[in-house]
Amino acid sequence: MSAELQDLINFHLTGQHRQSEGNDARLAAIVPALLATYRDLTELRYDFPMVLLDDATSPAYVDSLSGIISRLLRDIAPHGNTGEQLRQNVLKLETQMRKLVADGYSGSIEEAWKKAEKSLLTKSRKQDKEQLRNNLSTARFALKTGGEVVDCDDRLPTRVITSAWNRNELQRARETLGKITVLAIRMRDMLRVDDLKTDNSRTPAELRKQVGKPFKDAFDFELMSELLGDSTPSNHLPADRRKRIRETLDILEAQRFFNSPRGGDSSKSHQFLFNNLPSALKAYNERLPDLAKVVKAMAVAELECDNAYCPDEHDTYFSRFGPEALTPEDLALFPSYLVTLHESDCSSLDTTRLMEMVSCDLPIKVLIQVSDAFGGQPATNAELYTGSFVQQLAHTLMAPGDAYILQTSSAYLARHQAQLRRGLEFHGPAIFSVFAPKTSEKAALPDYLVAAAALEARVFPAFSYDPSAGSGLADRFDISQNPQASQDWPQRELQFEDSKLQTVRQTTAFTPADFALTAPGMHHHFEIAPVESEKEKLVPISEYLDLPAGECRNKVPYVAAVDADNLLLCLVMDEHMVRRVRRCRERWHSLQELGGEHNSYASAAIAEAAATAEETAAPTVQDAPAEIEAEPQIEIDDADAADEEVVASSDDAYIETPRCTTCDECTNRNDRMFAYDDNKQAYIKDPDAGTYRDLVEAAELCQVSIIHPGKPRNPDEPGLADLIARAEPFQD
Repeated sequence: MSAELQDLINFHLTGQHRQSEGNDARLAAIVPALLATYRDLTELRYDFPMVLLDDATSPAYVDSLSGIISRLLRDIAPHGNTGEQLRQNVLKLETQMRKLVADGYSGSIEEAWKKAEKSLLTKSRKQDKEQLRNNLSTARFALKTGGEVVDCDDRLPTRVITSAWNRNELQRARETLGKITVLAIRMRDMLRVDDLKTDNSRTPAELRKQVGKPFKDAFDFELMSELLGDSTPSNHLPADRRKRIRETLDILEAQRFFNSPRGGDSSKSHQFLFNNLPSALKAYNERLPDLAKVVKAMAVAELECDNAYCPDEHDTYFSRFGPEALTPEDLALFPSYLVTLHESDCSSLDTTRLMEMVSCDLPIKVLIQVSDAFGGQPATNAELYTGSFVQQLAHTLMAPGDAYILQTSSAYLARHQAQLRRGLEFHGPAIFSVFAPKTSEKAALPDYLVAAAALEARVFPAFSYDPSAGSGLADRFDISQNPQASQDWPQRELQFEDSKLQTVRQTTAFTPADFALTAPGMHHHFEIAPVESEKEKLVPISEYLDLPAGECRNKVPYVAAVDADNLLLCLVMDEHMVRRVRRCRERWHSLQELGGEHNSYASAAIAEAAATAEETAAPTVQDAPAEIEAEPQIEIDDADAADEEVVASSDDAYIETPRCTTCDECTNRNDRMFAYDDNKQAYIKDPDAGTYRDLVEAAELCQVSIIHPGKPRNPDEPGLADLIARAEPFQD
């Protein structure tokens, strides 16, 4: 065993670094090898920046800038070469807007557009300026989307969820306040009509007021008063009913859960946004009696307006009506409470309060933001570690089954907004656990990549638990939003050049050890392996975990990384990091089982059934009749078969999926023909689910020209000659 290998084994077992100059500086700049090519995201089209949509009629809360621009170009840019200049100029503007946001811009998409447009015009050549100005003005005029532009930073979870919650509550307010307003108007009219039946309402002075100034000289109000006094019936409202209507109207007009039906000072209305649980719970409990009064008043008002209130039947019931009589449907009419927390501020008391919130089915939504995905695991009890506060809490709150739970990272909030909507619309409590790294300005990777890496590495996996989706876990629990959810770790292709400058491609797992490289505070768990070390003794951590105990001796787990000079390194890790990775895998296995992947009970049942079937199997080969002979084996030349396969499929449409930029052009055009894989990259799902025209037009719209239409599948499709000519530039 070489001295270098012995040093690496010693580090792996003890965590004590070798005395090596320059290693600390190199470790400070390392990044996971699979993420190294994405250190600068400003030139890429991806999910960020996002726009917090201000259109209350839109089903989406947020949209990506790339998606907005892609749809804009689809609407305004002519197909083919005619619209190419317009497309290129608008895409340049998008890149400039992305750079603005990366530099700290915060504001509306309209202002971001104007700033980016001004910057591009300043930098453009004189001969190109007029064309650029015309193109950008045309696009800006056609832009219909409004809202605030946001980047993937530590403020994002609060901004997105608060914006979505406000949208939901605005819709709820429109519906419930509209109902209260109509009831108040009808009851006020009932009182006004009753007032008109009194003598005081028929005096000459009152009649003159009711007729108005334009006709004050056209009538003899003295005579009119006498006539009305003799002819008006005296069927007034009973005193007890009038009192009941008056009291009910006063409650509806004085309620503070929504702005008053008569307008008034909105600052007097209750506030429902909090930054701590005690205040939210206190406010909810204090307001509950008033809420019961409003619900009671609405019920009484409906009966009165329908002339269906029966004192003998309803008085006793409504005299006893209080908070305990409220139903989930009653609570759903009124605003929910939103509490925004940070995990670092949570304590065991907050766990108790959350359990109270869940067990009492309170309409409170809680955002718990997490900055440390590993959960601050201390070195002394790494073996016993069961997850961060949020990860333990999620499992605890799923037991009663009464709370909606969504866990994700800030990088995936846009993709998970359907689950976010279900949580906000859920009648009971909902908890949103979101990982958003708090990195420094000198961080080697953007916040977006760190947030995405936490989910990718199973350190902070995504899942949702919806009690309203069904009666069992198969309906309620969902882990499908995780990449390659059936695997321990996602497998990605790593491409690099070896010492002979030859391109090498290898499949690499992305593990918690890779994610740990994004956190400078975790770098002391790694050591750079010398170039001359015995590489056959180094084993990727994903494979090391599967080795039998006896084979781990003299083996050292490693992870691939890239330094500031873009050199590929092997980083060995200490035993503490190995335990972290193993514990993350065990927690992921638990989530997989809850989500229906690799269920241990199902596996045991299958094994038992197989054993039973084997015991009752048919006679063996030795017992078979002698005249039965084995079928002759036909040998196929692999090379010839491959050639035949290529020839057979050369006319088929296909997409260069690894180059897809997720612009939504093809999927928006025909989501039955085109679909996204687990990496959110497009492929042709069903070539027969659309027309050849769909393929050709999708190829023309594709910003990176990766869609190849192939040959038409339906020879009778109209306009094929023109379509084949248009498809020709995209066939190679």
